[in-house]
Amino acid sequence: MRKDSQLKFSLLVIFLVGLFLIGFFESKNIKREKLYNETKFYLGSIVELKFYCSDDLKAKRISNAIFQELNRLEKKYSTHSKESYLSKLNSGYEELKTIDDETLHLLKLCDSAYRITRKKFDPSIGKITNYWNNLIEQQNEINSKSHNDFQQVDQKQKSKIFNDELLKSFVMNSGWEKVNFAEDKKLSYQNLWLTLDGIVQGYAADRAISILKSNGINKALVNVGGEIKVLGEWKIGIKHPRIPNEIIEKLNVKDLSVATSGDYEKFFVFNGKRFHHIIDPETGYPSNKNSSITIIAKDCAFADALSTGFFSLEPDSIIKIIESLKDVEAFIVDSQGKIYSSKGFEKYLWR
Repeated sequence: MRKDSQLKFSLLVIFLVGLFLIGFFESKNIKREKLYNETKFYLGSIVELKFYCSDDLKAKRISNAIFQELNRLEKKYSTHSKESYLSKLNSGYEELKTIDDETLHLLKLCDSAYRITRKKFDPSIGKITNYWNNLIEQQNEINSKSHNDFQQVDQKQKSKIFNDELLKSFVMNSGWEKVNFAEDKKLSYQNLWLTLDGIVQGYAADRAISILKSNGINKALVNVGGEIKVLGEWKIGIKHPRIPNEIIEKLNVKDLSVATSGDYEKFFVFNGKRFHHIIDPETGYPSNKNSSITIIAKDCAFADALSTGFFSLEPDSIIKIIESLKDVEAFIVDSQGKIYSSKGFEKYLWR
């Protein structure tokens, strides 16, 4: 009986230790699943950061590092601050300049997107985008005060709103082919302003995910003004371009980027026509071919640039180009509300 008692006691101890270990590891798993969520404003848009971490102090340190990085990118590539790195490049555009590795990397991405989108992604139109950003802001301010949506404005009033001659001169003096750079980091261009607004938000999402990965985080989502990159598996909704607070499609993506460009964020209406911030480099005016384009790709900077450039192409042409690219998919809502998608897009749908 004594041996049986000892055996039972030993088994009981083993059982209790097992329960303790199971509870210990389960508690660690539960702790690992704590979600950290923070929202701030950088690069002209709302930035949403979500990630899972087991340690509050570590999570705070990671969050601070990411927002410091976004602040650095904003100060470096802003077209609004005269003190930014990019503005200083533009102010001395007649001089031969030496650029840093990061800027060379971004210019290479720009060059690739320019070619893929048939010259519709063009970072040389900084003067044009600046014109439209200022005009949209001015007209929305007037609209908010007068409650006038510009639905009926005569030709005389139109000439006061749009400066066609100025835009023509901007178009004439712009052109990515006029921008010269090489591996030796020498950059030169004349009579134009570079803008990286069509790629820097996606690049910021790439940088944020890189920081998260370097800190051992394996499940995260970064959203910089609609340019999203994820670690792990996430469900993502695509906004309806015409119905507020409505999702037009739901995605299930893992370790990918989802970048969306739309005409519904920054715009005003004039004589029943929508004027927004995504510009066709050939005309100098906002493109009227599409209302929303979403690109799925590995790198968010690349996806961001493609969604911007494709906005000025017909949907059929976009799909044809997408089908020639590896590991890139597209979802398009044209200006009439018709939906197009690439062949491989369906595998990311969440039903």
